[in-house]
Amino acid sequence: MTLQQFFRALNPIELLRRDFFIYILIGLLCGGAAVIFHISIRFVFDSLHQYQHQQTPWTMLALMISLPALGGLFIGLIIQYIEPQAGGGGIPQTKAAYWNGSGILTLKEAFWRFVLTVISLGSGGSLGREGPTVHLCASIASKTGQWLKLRKEAFSAMIPIGMGAGLAAAFNTPLAAITFVIEEILLHDYRAKAIGGIIFAAVTAAAVERLVLGSNPVYLVGLPPFDIDWWMLICLPIGVLGGVFSHVFVSGLLGTRKIFQNWRQCPDWGKPAIGGLAMGITGTMVFIITEHEGIFGLGYNDFSDTLSGNIVGVTLVVLFIGKIIATILSYSSGGSGGIIAPSLYIGMMLGGSLGSLLIHFFDLSNNIIGGAALLGMGAFFAGSIRVPFTSVLLVYEMTGNYSLILPLMFGNMLAYNIAERLRPTPLHEALLIQNGIHLNYKSSPSR
Repeated sequence: MTLQQFFRALNPIELLRRDFFIYILIGLLCGGAAVIFHISIRFVFDSLHQYQHQQTPWTMLALMISLPALGGLFIGLIIQYIEPQAGGGGIPQTKAAYWNGSGILTLKEAFWRFVLTVISLGSGGSLGREGPTVHLCASIASKTGQWLKLRKEAFSAMIPIGMGAGLAAAFNTPLAAITFVIEEILLHDYRAKAIGGIIFAAVTAAAVERLVLGSNPVYLVGLPPFDIDWWMLICLPIGVLGGVFSHVFVSGLLGTRKIFQNWRQCPDWGKPAIGGLAMGITGTMVFIITEHEGIFGLGYNDFSDTLSGNIVGVTLVVLFIGKIIATILSYSSGGSGGIIAPSLYIGMMLGGSLGSLLIHFFDLSNNIIGGAALLGMGAFFAGSIRVPFTSVLLVYEMTGNYSLILPLMFGNMLAYNIAERLRPTPLHEALLIQNGIHLNYKSSPSR
């Protein structure tokens, strides 16, 4: 090695060109972006929520109805006049960039999706932050590749790395993030080397998230470890109903979305406002009946209460139906946000309803409701998003409860197979097809 080559090897830019440092850099950037995203959404939602509860009861109810509509109006205007590509969940757009595009995602689109999701969830929209987080981090990874002047063929390879980092930081679930990228985007383009990059970035992003927000699971569950028992056979009806109702949910979402798309009498900028108004009315009605506000926003309090066995009976059924309707309205009308968190919420209420029915007829602890709710989370998620391995790991990492892993695996696979038979095309791909985009799986963009 010449002296010139030696100093060149020590050059920081040359070091950054090495794959390992690129993966770590992407993980750091994505972890930081995901934390800022999380804090921004919680700040806006908590501020508006606190303001609502400081008002008189009738004013509070009026705000619960109107705020999602007002948020939808801002979203519609921004999409119409500033960034037309910033609506939706972000994962379909990321898949299209990987398979059909050159792997280039713009930070402009990612920034406005960030803003729109903060507005949507902050004002009470019934969606999640995971899809926009995945898109944001995939965009950061793509831009990093451009900034480091990598080969154009390498831009697409950056997208799965950013996706993994994004989901790991969004849910504090690095293992599920890795399998999600494999099942969602790399199933037709599996390469061991790509998995290494995803692991490095996901671990780094999750470490950043834990340093800032803490190492606890996303949902603090007061469930004890369960021994193998007969009641775990509830995974059978949960799996069947999870598959059937996830199909109903996906069909309803796609059908309602088509209605909004074909509604020519209403301007496009007004559709998210109308969907937000209908969603606000739905959430308010559910609140009047149940005194629970989980239909609005992410619904974290309902997650913890249900998994701890503190919500029982008809309340679970009402929240299950209400969340399905609210999520369909929020997403189909053009709102900004993801489907993963609502799918987990809906599944939790489905499983909890069956668990509540079980303890009604048998002398069992209320903890069974929480256990059944956890099984429902996985089953409905597997059926609606179609990532069965991820569904197992995600529920385990989010709750920290390993004792239900066997019925969880069985119920999830049952729901997945039923949903796939009823509708072979996964949700994220079906959304692209509805927009006239067909993924080109014949080419391998990362090679």
